[in-house]
Amino acid sequence: MVKVMEKEIPYMREANSIQKLTKGFSNDQKFVIDEKYLIRLFPIEDTNQRRREFETINKLSLLSDFVPEAIEFGEQETLGLAYMVLTYLPGKDGEEALRNLTEREQYLVGFQAGNELKKLHEYAAPKGTEPWNIHKKRKSDRYIEELKLLEDLDTGVISKVINYIKSNEYLMEGRPNRFQHDDFHPCNLIVKGKEFNGFIDFQRMDWGDPIHDLQKLGFFGIKVSVPFSIGAIDGYNAGEKISEEFWKLFALYSAMHVVSSFVWGKKMGDEQYELLSRYAMDVMRDHDDFRERIPRWYKDMR
Repeated sequence: MVKVMEKEIPYMREANSIQKLTKGFSNDQKFVIDEKYLIRLFPIEDTNQRRREFETINKLSLLSDFVPEAIEFGEQETLGLAYMVLTYLPGKDGEEALRNLTEREQYLVGFQAGNELKKLHEYAAPKGTEPWNIHKKRKSDRYIEELKLLEDLDTGVISKVINYIKSNEYLMEGRPNRFQHDDFHPCNLIVKGKEFNGFIDFQRMDWGDPIHDLQKLGFFGIKVSVPFSIGAIDGYNAGEKISEEFWKLFALYSAMHVVSSFVWGKKMGDEQYELLSRYAMDVMRDHDDFRERIPRWYKDMR
């Protein structure tokens, strides 16, 4: 199949070297061409959605030098595939790279990544996009109803997180509606040497409150590197004192993610349910059952 694609897909036909990438959770077929370009191949039926992603990446690359340039988008009907060509960002994904850095170096990578993420959040949602508070509340309400149906969860845990969300969801009213990477954590970042080198994997991109883009740090980011996660929050806030509003929203979105983690984990099978449930309970403890807005992993390292 690869030989056929090499003949049919532009950039692959003229390539001197082609390297297939297998790491990551995306279902795309990914190839590095001549260490200059990244080609992502996907089913042709996904064309419309992925074209929007490609066009968004093109706009984001004007806001930050750490977004790949969008070079070409096309379809190859004979193969049933569509493709996008991006510039290739050399380096290792953050999960692999950070473990070889000192805590200070991890912090600085996070600081730069958070600072650059802030730039991406300047990109406003398209006209006609549903207001964030309405969109997010509807999703949250649905997850809460599904959470109530789970039989093996402590009812005390359920009531605490639901009460917290219901008491604080008003905070979303009037929040800006901007680009969200929606999967910001070390696995989706590139580190070259000891420095942040770019964002990857924009497939989950969405629109909404920019602060929502940071809440996965408390679920996944800290499992890789607490210093990185602290640095990302500090960098996002330009190293200045972090506002009470920021922490209120961070805690609210973390609580909402606790709910969706239980629900999605159950749908994904026992192994994933056990993993995501453990992560969710860690978040509950980090926020002292949401009596504390600032997570302990941030406070304890200051």
